[in-house]
Amino acid sequence: MIIESIRELNHAVPFQPYEIRMASGGRHRVSHPDFVLVSPRGNYVIVVDTKDRPHHLSTLLIEEAVVLNGHARAKARRD
Repeated sequence: MIIESIRELNHAVPFQPYEIRMASGGRHRVSHPDFVLVSPRGNYVIVVDTKDRPHHLSTLLIEEAVVLNGHARAKARRD
């Protein structure tokens, strides 16, 4: 499940920036684990952008989470 992949990416040591890609084509960069919150039940994710604006993302609409900087993909697509 994609939400578990996001949780794993947030706890990776060392942390590597990643991007959350939405079904609509939207992309949300996570440059540090302090800028993302996964709800306890995994129903939504909140990503804070560089302008300190929160983006509330429904996990039903998240397509994938991809590690940036040319690294391998994290748990490809939703099941």
